[in-house]
Amino acid sequence: MDKLELPQEFPSGLALKLGTTMVFHPLEVSKVLMQLGHEPIAPRRTKTLMGKPALALPSAFQYCGYIRKREGLLGLWRGLTPRLSSIIVQNLTATKFDELFPPEAELTEEEERQLNDEEKIQKFVRMTLRDMANKTVCVVISQPLQVLTIRAIAEFVGGEQKYSGDLTGGMVSGIVSTVNENGILGLWSGLFPRLIGEVSMVAVSSAITFLVNTYVLQDKEMKKFTGNFAGFISQSLFYPFQVVGNCMTVSRSGLAAGYPPFMPMYINWIDCLSHLKSQNQLKRGSSLLFRYYTGPQVIVGDRIMPVTANMLKSPGGGV
Repeated sequence: MDKLELPQEFPSGLALKLGTTMVFHPLEVSKVLMQLGHEPIAPRRTKTLMGKPALALPSAFQYCGYIRKREGLLGLWRGLTPRLSSIIVQNLTATKFDELFPPEAELTEEEERQLNDEEKIQKFVRMTLRDMANKTVCVVISQPLQVLTIRAIAEFVGGEQKYSGDLTGGMVSGIVSTVNENGILGLWSGLFPRLIGEVSMVAVSSAITFLVNTYVLQDKEMKKFTGNFAGFISQSLFYPFQVVGNCMTVSRSGLAAGYPPFMPMYINWIDCLSHLKSQNQLKRGSSLLFRYYTGPQVIVGDRIMPVTANMLKSPGGGV
C-alpha cells in the first residue's frame, strides 16, 4: 500500500488559506454560536429599510466584542488549532486522491468544439462524480477535527474547558472527552448533514457552471466568473445543512450548549432539520451584518417586542 508522502515544500495556496483562516477565525466563532442559536445579547428595536418595526440582533462584529469582554482576546480564537489541522488534512487528502485518481486532462478549445452534446455531458458527469468522491473522502476523514472545532466554540455557552484546556489547543483533551461522552463514533457526530451539504454543493455548482458555460455564455472571459457565481448559489442553497450539521455535532455532547434550555433534545439530524425549519431558523448565522430576530413577537402601536415567558404569566401569578 502506498504511503502518504508529505509535500517537500509547503504549498503557497495552503499557506494563504491558513493565514486567512487564522485572521478571520473570530468571525467564524461568532457565526458558529449564531448557528447553534446562542443569542446572549437581547435584540434591540429598529426599523427595516421599508420602515417596518423590527428587532435587530447584534452583528458578528458586535458578537465578537461581547466574546472579548467576557473571555478576553483568546476567547475569539476558540477551536483554531483543530480548524487549521482540518484544513491541512483536507488538503493532503485531496492531493493524495488526485494522485490515485488523476483528473481528466484539459482539452484545447479546438478539441472542445469537436465534442458533440452527448460527449460533453458524459465528460461533465465523469468529472463531477470524481469531484464528489474527492469531497466525500475529505469530509469523512476531516470530520473528527470538525467536531473538535465546533465543540470547542460551543464551550463558550457553558464555560467548559473540555475541548480547549491543554497544550495541544484542545486536540487531545477533546478527543478523550468525545470518546468518553459519545464513544468512538462521537468523533463523526454531525457527519451526514455536513456530507450531504458539501457534496451537494459540488454537484450543483458543477452543474450550473457546465450549463451556463456550454449553452448560455460564448465569451471566454465571462466564463471565468461562472464558477464563482455557481459556488455562491450552491452555498446559499445548502447552507441549512451546515447549520444542522453543527447543531448535531453539539447535541448530546456533554456540553451545556447541547441540552435544554440552549438546544432541544434532537432524536437525529432529520428531527433537527424539521424543528429548525418549523422555527424558520435554517438560515441563522448566514448574515454577519444585518440580523433580525424571527422568534415570537408582539407589536404594540409602532413598537415591537419579543415575547417572553413573563408575558405569558397571569397578573396574579396563578395558573
